[in-house]
Amino acid sequence: MKVLVSDAVSQAGIDILEENGIEVTYNTNLSYEELLEEIGKYDGIILRSMTPLNEEVLSHAKNLKVIARAGSGYDNIDVEAASKMGIIVLNTPGQNSVSAAEQTMALMLGVSRNVAQANQALHEGVWDRKKYMGVELNGKTLGVIGLGRIGGLVTKRAQAFNMDVIASDPYIPNSRGEEFGVDLVDLDELLERSDYITLHTPLTDETHHILSTEEFTKMKEGVIVINVARGKNVDHKALYQAIKDGKVAGAGIDVHEEEPLSKEYPLLKLDEKVIVAPHLGGTTVEAMDNVSIDAARQMLMVFERGFPKTPLNIPTLEPEDMEHIRPYFTLAEKLGTFYAGLADNRLEEIEVIYKGEITDYDLKPVTTSLLKGLLNPILDDNVNLVNARLIADERGINIVESKGDNSETYSSLITLKVKSKANVNQLSGTVFHDNKMRIVEIGDYEIDIKPEGILLVTNHTDQPGVVGKVGSLLGDNGINIASMQLGRDKFGGEAIMVLTIDQELNKQVKEELLEIDGMVDINLVKL
Repeated sequence: MKVLVSDAVSQAGIDILEENGIEVTYNTNLSYEELLEEIGKYDGIILRSMTPLNEEVLSHAKNLKVIARAGSGYDNIDVEAASKMGIIVLNTPGQNSVSAAEQTMALMLGVSRNVAQANQALHEGVWDRKKYMGVELNGKTLGVIGLGRIGGLVTKRAQAFNMDVIASDPYIPNSRGEEFGVDLVDLDELLERSDYITLHTPLTDETHHILSTEEFTKMKEGVIVINVARGKNVDHKALYQAIKDGKVAGAGIDVHEEEPLSKEYPLLKLDEKVIVAPHLGGTTVEAMDNVSIDAARQMLMVFERGFPKTPLNIPTLEPEDMEHIRPYFTLAEKLGTFYAGLADNRLEEIEVIYKGEITDYDLKPVTTSLLKGLLNPILDDNVNLVNARLIADERGINIVESKGDNSETYSSLITLKVKSKANVNQLSGTVFHDNKMRIVEIGDYEIDIKPEGILLVTNHTDQPGVVGKVGSLLGDNGINIASMQLGRDKFGGEAIMVLTIDQELNKQVKEELLEIDGMVDINLVKL
């Protein structure tokens, strides 16, 4: 077997391949034209983010059996084209978690003890112990926003410093908080209580600028902010102003809204209060070794006719079965995505109930497709049909799959029931014989929705005028309504409305909708 290593990776993985009789070519200087000429010689390729494996390149890869991404992101790989050619694509997510957690602690300590500033002063010949006197972590409250893999590692390390840790993460169950010995609180409470705040969330619409002007005003005076997650999680202009105003005492920032930094980057002007780093969270010798070793070992699994640990594109059903239930894969994923757009409580248990004709098939892959749809909007772990269950398990979410009696109304029905500590919510969908998908139940409401496009979902009291005011408000703002569905539990009781609209809503329109008399809540779901 011959393997091409086309991007810089640790020698540790290369050694593993060579020890197992693999002929390895290490060439990180291939031009695009040279890559087209060379790729057909190899059975496998290990790469990072610089090698473009697009459809044209892959069309020349006649012998390629496996593509191993030494890292998590794979935007440079045409997975669909690889799948059509029968090439297994895999990645190595989570291998730099310890490095990111340690960078968080390094910045927390560095800011608290003015390490970088004092070092610079000494290099400039200034000895000033009073100016650079710091504060202890001992006994302080650390607020962790995002208690996933890295957030959990930071929690353990902070507790070793005798810090009191609280966390905010609406997508994990209370049992995970209990596992780490932390109180799970809402974001506002975390902002009000914390002496230190550290972020460990993916970048989604919900977490973009999760810390901005409004959030900084809710924080304690003298709080310290650490970000080793995603640059756009923090509004850096707002952070700059909060530090200038004295609200925030200091910050340790590893990731930035624009990288590399320009000389005009505002936080660079606050060198006495802020430590910045050039996105080093996952960049350690050990992390680079880990992704290289993992890529090599998984590649060997494929060469030995096994399956890799974190594949991105392997088939999950026999072809004849797939033809029958293919539409339910799509429906299940859309049900998950739709629920993710409505979710406002910590997930404890997910139950998927199947009824009707589809119960004759193995539906575990369909359940996995639903999990993929549910988790992808709220995580950045590249959730796929193979790792979705592992990620759910890692986050302490219990998965239950069951098959019930035939549906009285539909030939086949999928019901997603999500349990949180506060309540149980559910929605159901079906596929008609012409392969048209519909969401047919939301909670206790019967409804008929095409799961596609941008959906505005409102919860309101059943009273005259609400529907009309919503329509008028959207029209006044140039937002076209493509379809409308209504449901209610009883006259004058609670009601739901689902509108398919042609564009997203800005913040002002959302606020105006919530001000309508009788409006309880609104959610925007993109399918």
